[in-house]
Amino acid sequence: MVNIKELIRDLDWSKPEEVQKKAIEKLQEIEELDLVYLVQLSELNHKFCWHNAAIVLKSIGYPRIKPIIPYLMEWFQDVNWPGVNTIREILKSMDSNELMPYIEEAAKRVLSENDDLWAFGLILLLRDIGVEDFNDGHIFEELYKLSGMDRG
Repeated sequence: MVNIKELIRDLDWSKPEEVQKKAIEKLQEIEELDLVYLVQLSELNHKFCWHNAAIVLKSIGYPRIKPIIPYLMEWFQDVNWPGVNTIREILKSMDSNELMPYIEEAAKRVLSENDDLWAFGLILLLRDIGVEDFNDGHIFEELYKLSGMDRG
């Protein structure tokens, strides 16, 4: 059995490149229930691991990553975080209708937390997937307002 915690530690970009590559390869084989370890912020999975964790998730692909889509929305709390561009690629390749419930739920959290950086990140994602409104247009308008972005 694969020691997931050890492999996630090996995703750290300060480790030798060969160690990182081996961890990326082995983590592609983990069970769906264990995918959450790749996306939850913890002492184990920290910012130095995120870029490689995103590469693993991209390799695993959809539909296997479906259970962790809500966690992927958290990556947009700061679009400068390592791995966020890879996560954007993953989500852009999915059906936008399937993503919308997750994005709308994240948007509600963003608004309740009044997090302008996260709002900005979600707006970028929405633009990436070509979505111009939510079922609840009020949430969409509030998200845009909070992000500070021009809707035009």
